[in-house]
Amino acid sequence: MSFLLGKKKSKKVIVFLCTGNTCRGPMAQGYMRKAMEERGVKNVEVKTAGVMTIPGLIPTPEATQVMRNAGIDITGHRSSPLTQELIRKADLILGMTPFHVQFALRESEGAKGKTYLLKEFAESDVKNYQITDPMGMTLEVYKRVYREMKLAIDKMLEGKDFFKVKDEEEERTRLRKASAPPPTAAPAPVAVKKPAAPAVPPGKSATGKPAPGKATAGKTTGGKPAPAKAPAKAAAKTGAKTVTKPAAKATAKAKPVAAPATKKAPAPKAGTTAKR
Repeated sequence: MSFLLGKKKSKKVIVFLCTGNTCRGPMAQGYMRKAMEERGVKNVEVKTAGVMTIPGLIPTPEATQVMRNAGIDITGHRSSPLTQELIRKADLILGMTPFHVQFALRESEGAKGKTYLLKEFAESDVKNYQITDPMGMTLEVYKRVYREMKLAIDKMLEGKDFFKVKDEEEERTRLRKASAPPPTAAPAPVAVKKPAAPAVPPGKSATGKPAPGKATAGKTTGGKPAPAKAPAKAAAKTGAKTVTKPAAKATAKAKPVAAPATKKAPAPKAGTTAKR
C-alpha cells in the first residue's frame, strides 16, 4: 500500500472549471483532447467539473452540435461537481470566469498557485479574460464561446512548458547545464618578441667555431683526400677490371735562366802602352 501511495504520477492533470458543466467545460475538454492528440502530447490528462452542478447531466444540444461541426463528439460526457480530491490531484485548474477561480480557492487551500482564468493563463485576450456562459443563448453565442476557448487552448499548447513532452535524459542535461558555472573567457595570448640573432663573422658558424669549408675536387671538407670511388656496379657484375688512369701531373713551366753578366775589361789609360 505504501508503494502505491509513493508512486509518482505518470501524467499531469488539468481541470476546466465552469458552472453547470454542460456547456463550456465539456466543450473545452473535447477540443483539448483533440488538440493534444494532433500535437502528440501524451503526458497530460484532461478533466472538467462544475462549481454549481450535480453529477450525471448531459451536454446541452447546442454544445453538442457545435462540437459535432468541429469533428468532436462530446455526447458521452456527464457533469461532475468540483471536489477537494479533484483539486488535490490537479496540476492546473483553469476557470472560465473569476467566480470559478474564487470558488476553487475557497474550496481548498491546495488550489493556490495552480488555479487561473483560462484566457489569463493562455494570454489569449488581454482585454477580456472572461468566457461568458452560453446557457440559454443562441447557437451563434455557442460558436463564439467555442472560438474563444479554442484560441486560448491553442496558445497554451504552443507557448507553455506545462504541455511540452520532455525526455528524462534531456531534462537531466538541461539541469546539469543550468547548474554548471559560466565559462570564463580565456586570456588573450601575449606576443613575445624573440631577440635578434647576433651577426656571424665570415668564416665562422653561429656558435663561434670555424665554419666547415666547402668540399673541393679530390678533397673532403676537412682538407683530407677524398676516398677513391668504388668501381662501377656493372664492372663488378661482369668481372672486368676497371683501370683507373693516373691523373696527369701538371708540369711546372721552366722559367728562363738569365745569362751571367760578363765583366768588361777596363779601357787603357792614356799615355800608357801595352806590355808585350
